[in-house]
Amino acid sequence: MVQKGIGSAGPLLLCWAMALNGIIFDIDGTLVDSNAVHVEAWRSAFEAYGYRIGPDRITVEVGKGGDRLVPAILGQVADARDGDALRKRQRSAYLEAVRRDGLAVFPRVPELFAALRARGLRSALATSSDPGHLQGTMASAGLDLAALADEVVTSEEAESSKPAPDLVTAAVRKLGLSPAQCAMVGDTVYDACAATAAGVVALGVLSGGNPAPALLRAGARAVWRDTGHLLEDLECALVTGSPGERALTREVQETLMRAALESAEAGLRAGEVPIGAVIARGDGRIVARGFNEMRRSGNPTAHAEMIAFAHAAGMVPPAARDVLLVSTLEPCVMCTGAAMETAVDSIIFGLRAPADNGSSRVRPPAGPDNQMPRIVGDVLADESRRLFTEWLRVNGNAEQRPFVELLLRQT
Repeated sequence: MVQKGIGSAGPLLLCWAMALNGIIFDIDGTLVDSNAVHVEAWRSAFEAYGYRIGPDRITVEVGKGGDRLVPAILGQVADARDGDALRKRQRSAYLEAVRRDGLAVFPRVPELFAALRARGLRSALATSSDPGHLQGTMASAGLDLAALADEVVTSEEAESSKPAPDLVTAAVRKLGLSPAQCAMVGDTVYDACAATAAGVVALGVLSGGNPAPALLRAGARAVWRDTGHLLEDLECALVTGSPGERALTREVQETLMRAALESAEAGLRAGEVPIGAVIARGDGRIVARGFNEMRRSGNPTAHAEMIAFAHAAGMVPPAARDVLLVSTLEPCVMCTGAAMETAVDSIIFGLRAPADNGSSRVRPPAGPDNQMPRIVGDVLADESRRLFTEWLRVNGNAEQRPFVELLLRQT
């Protein structure tokens, strides 16, 4: 048995065949030791425009793109006035510094990419930098990172930079995979937030200067010292990213969702709001099913997911970390919390819930027996919507009608 990294949201794991198909890498602070240079370039840019900002204030924002970093430090009014000029100035200062001083590459980066390729995994770079920044970084480091990876995504391909999921989502799309088939390696809390928001498992490295507890609180499943440590522990890192035996392709997700939809239809026939859920193992085998039973039971916590969890009792070993929760509707805070408590690997849902519900309201768990599930939505969402529309047609006076109407308006 091998410990997962040096900081982890879970216990020891045996290393076995993994179900990941793609790994996405941040660059600054993850592959190349460039964070301090970015900080100094921002400090000098701010000073040139009359803003005296300490390096410690800038450091906590590194990992965001300039579109988010400047307003985070100066506010929206100053960003509207000076933001574009500051970003241009920082770019020039950074490129000048890396041409003059050079950048170090973290340990065994080429070997890490070669090891992934040898295992049949595709890789992508996802950076908040623009192409000019990236070229300057690679030239200074003396390593063509773009040639190591299968795909490259820069700020030009995303509407918003990290912690928004746009860069990660673009990388997943370029890899031709589902988010549930990918993990992302990054050094900042913004990398972890972007990955989890995109439905991708986050793995952390400490090489950018952020402490392990901060990365774990942001959603990273485990943390390694740097790329060299990650390579040494690669098999277990890949299992941590996806502990199941079967890759969660879109086809696999839809097969499981159809089973959840069957449960939702059974609930509809029983006069319940049509929400269905299934619990499956990492090989795709369904072990429990459930549908919403709030009307029959009078129990407001009798959600489909909770019913499925109850039916799964004794069907899943307590230490299992490959469990899948599949629901026709985005789980609420209660059901997502239950998934964390039972170390569910992935939550897959169909229709998105109204804004005051849903899994985005929860914080990643800190306990060693729990883990942050990857959360992937919009799987056969139209099929779920059709059931809610049918329920609304025949349940004109039901007390859940306002919720269903809100749901259908928002989606």
